[in-house]
Amino acid sequence: MDNSEAQAFPVAWGSAPPILGMTKREYFAAMAMQGLIATGREQTAPWGLAHDAVCCADSLLAALARKDTP
Repeated sequence: MDNSEAQAFPVAWGSAPPILGMTKREYFAAMAMQGLIATGREQTAPWGLAHDAVCCADSLLAALARKDTP
């Protein structure tokens, strides 16, 4: 499992916790979409807004995965 599929809010119990909640990618995209809407981007077509939010999430995950960033 890569970092984008890891759980944003994991719950650990027992030896094999079930997969619960949203992934980090989904969480980051939701936060990006919230920010885009807050800046007036709701005038954009919904599919364009969703695409931009997912691109932001993917960019953040890529930056976090790089070993040369602090």
